[in-house]
Amino acid sequence: MARARLALTAAALAGAALLASAAPGAACPRDPRDDPATWEYEGVYDCTKATVGHGVRTYTKPSPVAFVVIKTGKTYFVSELGDANEGDRTYTFDKNIRFVITCNFTDA
Repeated sequence: MARARLALTAAALAGAALLASAAPGAACPRDPRDDPATWEYEGVYDCTKATVGHGVRTYTKPSPVAFVVIKTGKTYFVSELGDANEGDRTYTFDKNIRFVITCNFTDA
């Protein structure tokens, strides 16, 4: 009985050590495209990030917005600047939208 308890304790400690050593390496570095500041181009645009409700696959960009960055799954969609001021634009995707970065023109 003591031998079984010792074996279980050793296995648990080895498993914990393995998980602890893998945890720092398992974390993925953040993608800079997820940060609104990446899209501001040195103050030309003012960008904000918003999450979207679960199961949403369409997004309507209001006409005064310069452009939007929409992440679906692992894919990033960037709307064209030519869409600005031409009326609202609705984009539809095959996967759920994870977040939207909205960028407006600044006075810079």
